[in-house]
Order: sequence, then C-alpha cells, then structure tokens
Amino acid sequence: MKDLEDGLRTYLIVEKGMDEHEIISITARRSKMPQYPVVVILKDNPQEVVYTQREEQWVQLWPDP
Repeated sequence: MKDLEDGLRTYLIVEKGMDEHEIISITARRSKMPQYPVVVILKDNPQEVVYTQREEQWVQLWPDP
C-alpha cells in the first residue's frame, strides 16, 4: 500500500508537474483485486481524485479526466 502511495506521489510531482505542497494527502485503500484505488486530496480541490495503477501506468478513475 505504501509503495502505491509513494508511486502516485512521484507520478503526480514528476510527470504531472504538480507542486508537492498542493497535495494534502494520498491514501491507498483496500479493494477487490487486482485494483487498489489510491485517493488524492489536493489543496485547491477538496474533492477526492481516485487513481489506480494498470500495467505500470497510473489511470485516473474518478472524476472522469
């Protein structure tokens, strides 16, 4: 779970160009295998953004990108 959280944080900062101070929290949740949703809460948008990792790529599940 920690690896998923760290991986998404790296993806958001390095590939998406986000400032790490914009990210309030990143939390992986248990779910049906093989998907684990990882929930991000951003400073400028209190709505949850949900990602999952598919075949080594991060995909935004909700809200629709």
